[in-house]
Amino acid sequence: MNGARISLLGSQHDKLIADLEAHPDGHEKAAVVLFRRLHIPVEGLPDSDRYVAQDVIPFEDDWIRGSSPAHVAFDLAPLRELFRRCEDEGLVFGFVHNHPAGPTSFSHIDEENERTLVAAIRNRNGCNMTFVAMLWADGQWVARTRSGSSPDRSVPVRHTLVLGERITLNGYAESSDEHSEVQARQTAAFGRPFVDMLQSLRVGVVGNSGTGSPFSTLGARAGIGEFVLIDKDPLAESNLSRVRGLMKRDVGLAKSETLKTFIESIGISVCVAAVASDLDTNPDAVDALASCDVIVGCTDDFCGRELMNAALYAYAQPFIDIGLGGRVDEGQDGQPCLRYHYGRVSTILPESGQCLFCQGVINDIWIQTQLARRENPGITPEELKERYLEDGDTNAPGVGPFTSATADFALATLFDLLKPFRRFSPELRRDMFFLDFVTMEIRSHQTQDDPDCPYCGTHEFLLLKDSCRLNRPFLGKRDEYS
Repeated sequence: MNGARISLLGSQHDKLIADLEAHPDGHEKAAVVLFRRLHIPVEGLPDSDRYVAQDVIPFEDDWIRGSSPAHVAFDLAPLRELFRRCEDEGLVFGFVHNHPAGPTSFSHIDEENERTLVAAIRNRNGCNMTFVAMLWADGQWVARTRSGSSPDRSVPVRHTLVLGERITLNGYAESSDEHSEVQARQTAAFGRPFVDMLQSLRVGVVGNSGTGSPFSTLGARAGIGEFVLIDKDPLAESNLSRVRGLMKRDVGLAKSETLKTFIESIGISVCVAAVASDLDTNPDAVDALASCDVIVGCTDDFCGRELMNAALYAYAQPFIDIGLGGRVDEGQDGQPCLRYHYGRVSTILPESGQCLFCQGVINDIWIQTQLARRENPGITPEELKERYLEDGDTNAPGVGPFTSATADFALATLFDLLKPFRRFSPELRRDMFFLDFVTMEIRSHQTQDDPDCPYCGTHEFLLLKDSCRLNRPFLGKRDEYS
């Protein structure tokens, strides 16, 4: 499963389909998609590039020399400016067309067109270029890649992922018979294609303790094909009450690495990478996260959450964030008493749902407080107050049944993104809901829309391309993988 993976925003997909299907006589049409290539080797995982669509450019009428329901012919001259743009901006040229009358696979005419394009781009931009071809036929995307070093060889992509209000996956391969036997009951509930979609995904899980470990272990058993586990912290004895797969002999070892070992020991078809690091301070961790199709946040680290909140827009990734909160008071008997305790599941896609800032999950003061504590672990509450800083922690200890239940709901949320099965009441938001373990309610709360939010309002981070990772100079330039 080392083919490349393609990601399209829902708006890009809709623009392409509207243009490709607009010919009055049902002829083939063509378009260009300029991609950002994320070539990020991750130790422990198959080499698999991500191609993230940056710009959609329909062919203009005067670019076309002739067309029919079975072919489209075009001039190269109008495309040379796009070849130049690819070289100048480090982008990859993608040729997109449709087959209104079939077939549902690439034809010999497509082969000739692709070789002509690759030869022209290689002559202009050099043999290190790569090329993407996409075909829209019978309501599905089929795609493949070529390289300047072996232009006659095409490689099918692993999948094409479209991010609208949900995840649509096209082009994924059928999983092995062994994998299908393990997933027999999920196949009975959701169908074989659903199992194959899970197997095609690479999921990044940031935080591998009370919610991250149950999400990852059950996600692996459910059939997710690849994981990137990110957590620098060693396992503490107090973690043993809620982590899955880790044992007392693992105390003192990095949770990400021991969880990787446990998941691999289950003996099912899954590949796992572990990054024992903070997310927001390590370029390797950011790169590993950028290689993923889906992000799952399982950390109470505000700086890490803020980075994931930026990454989902910059790298075109669905983001499921898990959190817990509540209040513990003293009861009449002098013992602790849970007044309320909830699990939160936030689901944000690049063009759908409010970001974590707008949901009230993180804010600048909590982030600055965390940074101040990193700089001075002994800083006092009084010193924080003098700097107008405050902690955002809630009085809600992590309790095993609550952390695990919230993680299970989050995995079910990923299922629902791939194959919708939930029926939401009008009071519930799809992008954020709470599981109250005391009142036994599922609810959402309303937040105020911020049209000036740089994330979900003005979309300043959407498909961000800059000289430094996520506009953070201390994380370094990303030339090595863009």
